[in-house]
Amino acid sequence: MLPLSNVEVLDLSRLLPGPYCSMILADFGARVVKVEDTARGDYLRDMGPVAGGFGTVNRNKQSLALDLKNPRGREIFYRLAARADVVLEGFRPGVTARLGIDYPTLRRVNPRLVYCSLTGYGQTGPRSQRPGHDVNYLGLSGILGLTGAAGQAPVIPAVTLADLGGGAMWAAIAILLALWARERTGEGQYLDVAMLDGLLAWLPMFAEGVTGLGPAPSRGEVPLAGALACYRVYAAADGRYLALGALEEKFWAGFCRVLGRPEWIARQFGADQEDLAAAVQEVIRTKTRDEWLALFAPADVPLEPVYSLFEVAADEHIRSRGMVGPGPCLGVPVKLSATPGGIRTPAPGWGEHSREVLAGLGYPAEEIDILAAAGVIREGGRSL
Repeated sequence: MLPLSNVEVLDLSRLLPGPYCSMILADFGARVVKVEDTARGDYLRDMGPVAGGFGTVNRNKQSLALDLKNPRGREIFYRLAARADVVLEGFRPGVTARLGIDYPTLRRVNPRLVYCSLTGYGQTGPRSQRPGHDVNYLGLSGILGLTGAAGQAPVIPAVTLADLGGGAMWAAIAILLALWARERTGEGQYLDVAMLDGLLAWLPMFAEGVTGLGPAPSRGEVPLAGALACYRVYAAADGRYLALGALEEKFWAGFCRVLGRPEWIARQFGADQEDLAAAVQEVIRTKTRDEWLALFAPADVPLEPVYSLFEVAADEHIRSRGMVGPGPCLGVPVKLSATPGGIRTPAPGWGEHSREVLAGLGYPAEEIDILAAAGVIREGGRSL
């Protein structure tokens, strides 16, 4: 039995943050019903160059396409909520109240319900109604302003940090905490998770600067973001890159000895970091990336290649950890010895399980036919 096999989740969210959160729960056994609208469904299904992520973040789920603006559609949702453990939504504050599916309403249906609202700015505060995406939250958190080289524009990370780390993972933690609290109290509760809050919580190393009680580094001055020569990315002779993480003195000493520059050991944290980095770069450019990797293989030095995505998939270690595949999916990162998570089913088609979900609520086939004909639900087959 999987850890969450007795947990039922109604996921109203779209795009990436909410679905990634419910993917975590589904991977470990939760029954996740992805509640999509009947007009378009989850936008991520057909959102151009980023649509490929839909298959991974919606694995292990069912899809119910339901018109929540229709009273009969809301009645179906109320019946689902009455037996659910979790509702997850990502609308702007106020939308669920207008639809009649907000926490106060559903709590009357099910006092044990854990209701999680995952938004960019939270349910309160002057920005609560503003639209936003990952780059906006990164900008406001100060993280974007710290990322990149001195004197150059901030660099947008390739991974949507706010969506995944600032939002989805904090939401999953909050849901699990609330479910655990319910085991002791018997009562559900409301969870207000904001992606901006989640990013700010990632700044413990800069807490003094954020609070105004200490120094606040500028872009290019962050020790672990390019300010130190011992912790940088260097270009090899073939134009490919190496990532050096020799922060501890013993690792930096080992790196310098393999390069044949033991005189650099004492300069690890000196004032001439740019000069030292330029000297290191000059040496690294004398060999290809793989030649350096072969030379450093016997050494106890944290030096690794900067991979392309195709190289990631071919790496022996990554494959041995089960992190690539099957199909378009990535693996489950948390390895539990007794109750491991896994990928049981692919992402559902839009409305693929509408009939199955309603049948599970006790709706007879004839009534389901009527609801489908009236557009209250949408039936669909597998699209991926």
